[in-house]
Amino acid sequence: MASDSTGGLHYSHDVTEEIRDTDFTFTNPHNRRVGPRRVRGERVFAMPQGVIHIDPEKQEWAKEFVLIYGMDGADGNLERVPDQWGIYDTKPDDDYSPVWRYHYVTVPRDYEPNTIRSEDDILSSGYSVRHLHQLTGAIRPA
Repeated sequence: MASDSTGGLHYSHDVTEEIRDTDFTFTNPHNRRVGPRRVRGERVFAMPQGVIHIDPEKQEWAKEFVLIYGMDGADGNLERVPDQWGIYDTKPDDDYSPVWRYHYVTVPRDYEPNTIRSEDDILSSGYSVRHLHQLTGAIRPA
């Protein structure tokens, strides 16, 4: 996982080329970053749009869970779990918002990436969850 120029996160599995999957084809004509995420354990694809600046009290937002080992140093850089997909709480078929608020889930070092695949898994895990005031935009390509 890395950051874009806006400070928004993207994942190492995100790509900028065409995607041909068993249940999804996206030609990606504008070479936008797109990659897999999880919603209730189901794989979906998302197209991160970067950090946005809005009032979270006035705009509906959804949760994006980012699994981390902890904070790296005094400057607060996140030490993310390599190869872990992002986890969303909703998708466009639900009561959906394309605005996401980061929720950081601190997992132990022996955590196996992608064994947690849903918000329910996170809530039942007992791991610490913190949300930040940083909001990003993401859309699901059709």
